Amino acid sequence: MALGFTAMMRIFSEGSKSKIEQKLEDLFGNLENINTCNEYEACHQDFCIWFTHEIQTARKKVKNGGFRPGQPASYGQGAKVLDIAIKVYVYYCSQPNAEVARRIKPLLHGAVDTPIMKHLKSKYATARIPAKTIQEIDAEAYRVLQSLVLKESLSMSIHPVQYDDIVWRRLNR
Repeated sequence: MALGFTAMMRIFSEGSKSKIEQKLEDLFGNLENINTCNEYEACHQDFCIWFTHEIQTARKKVKNGGFRPGQPASYGQGAKVLDIAIKVYVYYCSQPNAEVARRIKPLLHGAVDTPIMKHLKSKYATARIPAKTIQEIDAEAYRVLQSLVLKESLSMSIHPVQYDDIVWRRLNR
């Protein structure tokens, strides 16, 4: 269910969904062992790096009638999949149990899509994020974006995991 909320499976090549589900299941099964921010960050980074090596985007039809071949998924795409799936699993569903969910919730990242990224780039023009889409986000750009999400979240007195729900609604009114 958590993976379905990402609404991103359509952009990945055939067979990706089962690979991603298995990796998320492994990660979710390890949440009880995560106690610190550094442990969560290492787990998050491992997932995103795995994602860039194992998942490909689907071949895409272009305007001239041809096709653009699939390519390795980006760090940003992997992070968005994880950030939304774990948000549903931990934040919305309080899994794997209420105690672990309470401990993990403050560690979760805010999911960033292209409109939220554009919003952050316009508000923090000096942040130096060269990417224009989530597909162009590498690990360093992702860290910068998350630092901006954290800054915004603190100013709103919310957790980063709550940020995209609020800002996404504002941007899509």
